[in-house]
Order: sequence, then structure tokens, then C-alpha cells
Amino acid sequence: MSRLDKLVAEVLGVAESEIDDDTGAATTGDWTSLRHVQIIAAVGREFGIRLTPREARSCRSVGDLRKLLAQKGQVT
Repeated sequence: MSRLDKLVAEVLGVAESEIDDDTGAATTGDWTSLRHVQIIAAVGREFGIRLTPREARSCRSVGDLRKLLAQKGQVT
């Protein structure tokens, strides 16, 4: 399990085994708008980065977050 998967699972309150690149608001009811903000904040803390509002809005799934972190040179 990756750091990102573990982090998202913790914020959503689900098992890590339930997290994959497709996990997002469209695929799980646990990913609400409030949880989205919490995920973005937790990602920033965990990986020591700051996401712009545009970047935060564009991340609609774990896969999107993983791609964005890779663009910023972060290993998830």
C-alpha cells in the first residue's frame, strides 16, 4: 500500500484495501466535498507541498492525486 492510499483511507475512514486509483467522489459515497478538502490538506502536510485551488479541484480521484504528486516530484 502506498503512502497516498493509506492517507486517503484514513481520511475516508475505510480499509486501505478499498482504495485504488479510481477511488473518488464518483465511486464512493465516503468522498464528500468536506472529505475532499481534508484529503487535499492531508496530502499537503504528508508530502510537504502546497496545491493551488485549481490543482485541488482537478484531483477527482486517487489516480489524479498520484499523477499530480508525480508531476511535483513526489513518490507516493
